[in-house]
Amino acid sequence: MMSPAAEGVIRRLDATRQRWWFYTLLTSCVMGASLSLSVFLLFMLADALFQFSRVVLAGAFLIWLAFTLSILVWIVRRVIRGQRSLEATARRIEAEFPELQSALINLLQLLNDPRQANPAFCLAAVNHAAAQAARIRFEEAAEKQSRWERFRFAMHTSRDLLEWSGILVTLILISVLFGMLLPNWSSAASRLMQPWQFVPSVGRVKILSVEPGNTEVLIGSSVTITARVELPEKKTYDAYLFVAEEGKPEERFPMTPSKDLSEYTFTVPTVLKPVKYRVEIGDSQSAIYRLGVTQIPAITEVEVTLDYPAYLGRPSETFRQRVPDLRGPQYSEATLKIFASAPISAGEVVLDGKPIVGNVASDGRTFTVKIPLIRDGQFVVRLKNQAGQVDPNPRVNRVTVIPDQPPTVEIVKPGRQSTAALGDRIPVKIRIADDYGVGRARLEMKIVQENTPVGDSASDTEANREQNGYSGAGGSADNPEQTAVRLHEWESPSSPFLDYELVLDPARFSPGQKVALRAIAWDKRNFAKYGLDLRPQQATSAWHFVEIISPDAKVAAETKELENLRAAIFRILEEQIRAKTELVTLRDAAKQNPAVLETGLRNVRGRQVHIQGATNDVVAGIKDTDSEDRRTIKRILNSLAVNEMLQAVQQCDRLARLADKATFGEESQELLQIQDRIIETLRKILDVARRAQTELLAEAQKRPGGDLPDDVKKKLEEIQSKLQEFLEQQKKIIEASEELAKTPVEDFTEKEEQKLKELAALEDDWSRFMKEAHSDLSKLPEQDFANSSLCQELNEIQTELKMAEDALLKRSVDIAVPLEQLGYEMAKELTSNLEKWLPDTPDRERWSQEESLSDKDKEAPMADLPGQLEDLIGELMEQEEDLFDEMEDVSSSAADSLDKGAGWDAADGPISNMSAKGVTGNRLPNASEIGGRSGEGRSGKSSGEFVSDEAVGKGGRKTPSRLTPDPYMKGQIKDFSKDPTGGATGGGKESGQGGQGLEGPTPPPHGPRELQRLAGKQAELRNKAESISAQMQILNYHHTDMEQLIELMREIERDLQAGRYQNALRKREVVLQGLQRQKEYVGGEFKVKEDTTVNIPKDIQKEILGSVQEPAPPGWEDIVRGYYRQLISGGKSNP
Repeated sequence: MMSPAAEGVIRRLDATRQRWWFYTLLTSCVMGASLSLSVFLLFMLADALFQFSRVVLAGAFLIWLAFTLSILVWIVRRVIRGQRSLEATARRIEAEFPELQSALINLLQLLNDPRQANPAFCLAAVNHAAAQAARIRFEEAAEKQSRWERFRFAMHTSRDLLEWSGILVTLILISVLFGMLLPNWSSAASRLMQPWQFVPSVGRVKILSVEPGNTEVLIGSSVTITARVELPEKKTYDAYLFVAEEGKPEERFPMTPSKDLSEYTFTVPTVLKPVKYRVEIGDSQSAIYRLGVTQIPAITEVEVTLDYPAYLGRPSETFRQRVPDLRGPQYSEATLKIFASAPISAGEVVLDGKPIVGNVASDGRTFTVKIPLIRDGQFVVRLKNQAGQVDPNPRVNRVTVIPDQPPTVEIVKPGRQSTAALGDRIPVKIRIADDYGVGRARLEMKIVQENTPVGDSASDTEANREQNGYSGAGGSADNPEQTAVRLHEWESPSSPFLDYELVLDPARFSPGQKVALRAIAWDKRNFAKYGLDLRPQQATSAWHFVEIISPDAKVAAETKELENLRAAIFRILEEQIRAKTELVTLRDAAKQNPAVLETGLRNVRGRQVHIQGATNDVVAGIKDTDSEDRRTIKRILNSLAVNEMLQAVQQCDRLARLADKATFGEESQELLQIQDRIIETLRKILDVARRAQTELLAEAQKRPGGDLPDDVKKKLEEIQSKLQEFLEQQKKIIEASEELAKTPVEDFTEKEEQKLKELAALEDDWSRFMKEAHSDLSKLPEQDFANSSLCQELNEIQTELKMAEDALLKRSVDIAVPLEQLGYEMAKELTSNLEKWLPDTPDRERWSQEESLSDKDKEAPMADLPGQLEDLIGELMEQEEDLFDEMEDVSSSAADSLDKGAGWDAADGPISNMSAKGVTGNRLPNASEIGGRSGEGRSGKSSGEFVSDEAVGKGGRKTPSRLTPDPYMKGQIKDFSKDPTGGATGGGKESGQGGQGLEGPTPPPHGPRELQRLAGKQAELRNKAESISAQMQILNYHHTDMEQLIELMREIERDLQAGRYQNALRKREVVLQGLQRQKEYVGGEFKVKEDTTVNIPKDIQKEILGSVQEPAPPGWEDIVRGYYRQLISGGKSNP
């Protein structure tokens, strides 16, 4: 059992131990804090004075952190070691109080000894030790030791705690003092505690703000950095801007102070990448700011969808383009789908100062907006990026509106002033056009009495009445002559030309009146949107007047005009013949006296110039272009004037410049050929004019004969009935004749001869009837309704019947021609052309020509042929193949060239003629071989030269196939005949193509040069077409179809070069049809109109002179003014 005294010692000993550990713990902590703070304050002072870099700061921070951590470890270990046991505490006390000896140790051991062999002794010893310890204060053991010993043995007291607490407080006071003395003291602590990030040093200079701070700028743009400061003294401090790109060291740039030293600025010229920047002014630093770069959304591509107005009838069209410029029909709506190069947050379109908000797609790169195409204008697209930035100078885009122009309407036929006879049918042709199609067209008419003016105002038109709420096709009953009447109306016409036929009905019109025609057209415009309400636009043509005259007056006027035209052309022909005669005379005279050439050529040239001028006057005088004949005459005369007649004048000039006058005869041959062509063409024109006049007179005579007397009408009806019977009888006679013709006349039986006599008697009866009918008709009095050609036709029928009667009784004859009866003229020059007679009987003679004994008679001279062959065409009277045997003549190789004294009956015979004066008769050619030279005759066995320039096909026998080695002749025949002529022959001249081709072997093919010639000719045509297309483009004609035809011509040219003729032929038809449409579009149906009246209508005067008073277009005033100044000054610029 422990004594009370021992228990008290132990409590005192334990309390001392706990006090020492507690004060050691507190003192160690205060000591570690003081040491750590002292090191930290030391680094702070160094940074405040020298402003270490972040690397140095990081090193200092690591040193301080390591030191502090080591102190913490030391404190922990010291605290752990400072927890003593009672025995250790007793030893430290016995060491300080030697007088205790080992009393405290013995006391503890005796109390803890479980054996206690002598309890009494142990108790006494414990009490004795307790008595010794009771006299000593255990706390004084630590106080006896020095500070080092207390630190060493962890026996700190309150005194030690107080001392280190004082040191810590002193360090804190020193920090506060430095904070008061050094402005950047506080920032130094932050910099030292956060070395991994930049902490600005704040000195005496106060940086109030840095602009623009953390922001984003456009890539490539410049940025001005501005620092606003508060200076302790009004002096200039060193200021620098530090800029660093990612992964690169900082660059230092000096900043410029303002006048009042309140701002420092620096401008970064170009920012291409994100950068960080900070400002150092004096002893102060700013925070680090980030300057990012961003892109302004640029337009990479635009998808445009044009929604056309409904009245255009066109589907929506979508296309892509690089820029958002817009061009489209007026009143369309364009949907722009804009693709941006960078993400966008919003966007808008500013059109003529008015914003149009669009939508941004979910992908952030597509902007959609709708723009109406109402008028021309400008717009900009503003796309905002994620930072809300827009392009400060966006592209100005244009809106080009294709306006919906009003329609155009024009009456092409008839002219502005024309005449027509009562009862005529006047073709009215109206040309309409609109950029988007004509919706409706109308033809109106007024009947105007003579000397009654007609206004062009729209107040009296039916169209105006409809707009005012009235409708109807007729005029008012009070004044029908002055009210427009609707003749015809077309809804949605598809053709640019509208045709109408106005019949001048005698029941409605009368001579002396004028019919005024006018056309009105409306387009399809119908638009009600965007605050607009637009209806169809209207266009009205000018009035066209048709003066109604009597039919007799019309015929008389046209006949007189045609007569005058023929007279004028005949005078030109006479003059041209005189010019040619003078040239021929001059050639002969120049051989004897070359001196006469100059004067003679001057005279010939003067005649040719006068001929060309007279022709141009005639062309200009032809005004009526409705007649096909007159159009033909005008076209041919105009071509003659600008081609052959002009060439004749040029040839005269060339001959006048000849250096060698001896060659005049040869050199003038070309001029003679040109004159021949002119003469030939003028003769053909005269023939055309003659036919036109004849047709005009015949048309005038085809007037109704309703006023015939009863006896005359009855007589004509009887003749008509007899003629019908005559036709039936003739058919039977022809059938019977065909049966009889199969047998020669000499072999007829009695029955056949009787049949022949019956046919002859029947023909004789009809001949007498025709003679009586002719006599009766010829005795009729001359009246307007008589047909002058009827009597002549009956007379011809009578003559034919008489000939047929004689031919039925004629027998075949064989004519033998011995060699001694032959005679040869052998003409070397052809000087005369005698009369020719056609045979009027069937071919019943058979010629048997004896062959010549020498070759001399076979070689006839080839005389120069006249310029114009005179072949007469008769009608075939016999077509039967079974009569060929009787017609065959025994051929002979005899040849002659006849000229003088020879009259030409179209007789049969076997002699080959080289004078080319044969005529085409009524008989089929023989089956024997005949040679010579000739114009076109009937086909058959023959060899020689075809000398005419054209062939029309006159029938005959089929030519057998015999491909002879004869060479091709120079020249080309204009072959209009499509009749199959049989097989192939050798040599000859080129002509046209037949419908069936040739039998037998084919002629040798054309060479490569001919094939290339075809391709070259096609290239020339294509070049001409390209020239026409260029002119159409200059004149603002639609030429897209022409370009397609040109491309097709190129394909034809390639096909010809490659030998693909079938492809070329098929494409040729397409080209011809396309060119015909182009001709109709450009000029085929357009009529050149020239008003030759003395008093020009007021509307035309206004149309011609109206533009003089109009102002110059905006923006062109100075140019027009300068132009007229140049005209006045004669091209000399004023100083």
